[in-house]
Amino acid sequence: MDEINKKLVKKSAIVIADQIVSSTPFLNVAWGLAKAFLGTGIEMRQERALEFIEIIKDNPKIFIQDTLKEKTFQDGFVYILEKYIRERNESKRIVLKNIFIRFTKSNDKKNYPLEKMIHTSNQLSENDINILRNLINEQTLGNNKIIKYGRDDDVIVINNLIHAGLLKDITSPQMGHGNGLLVKISDFGKEFIEYIIK
Repeated sequence: MDEINKKLVKKSAIVIADQIVSSTPFLNVAWGLAKAFLGTGIEMRQERALEFIEIIKDNPKIFIQDTLKEKTFQDGFVYILEKYIRERNESKRIVLKNIFIRFTKSNDKKNYPLEKMIHTSNQLSENDINILRNLINEQTLGNNKIIKYGRDDDVIVINNLIHAGLLKDITSPQMGHGNGLLVKISDFGKEFIEYIIK
């Protein structure tokens, strides 16, 4: 694609986002706040900003007018949009999308752990997310079946997931860490997994 076409695509993304916002009552307040706070960031990452706005367009039963009017929603919108347009990794943007939808559905947005969920997603690499997905496939969330990981690279990722509070290390002192780790999904991990699998 030549430079002129690239510029046209970039300009059209923000125009389309503005059109969606103008046709969605009360979204203009949140979008206006975001543009005021993030200004150049939105200009530089217009395609991602449009992706984010399309989440709202594609889920009209979730993003209803009463929700869009709430100041807590508007503040959360700006906060998540900033993280979304800054995120390089597509898998992690999907996690952020799911966090945004769950936040919007919440009846108690003021106390929703938005910052904690986003902080946790920031700590994870794509490899961490893939290992967590594998654990989901191998382990029923309702029980505490133990998973053993022995390869060195898996142990590093598992340690990252333990550090993020998503897994618990239940390796016995007799076994030590030399033969790998025995882990189970933590209660917080069970909650966070919802953002990865939906």
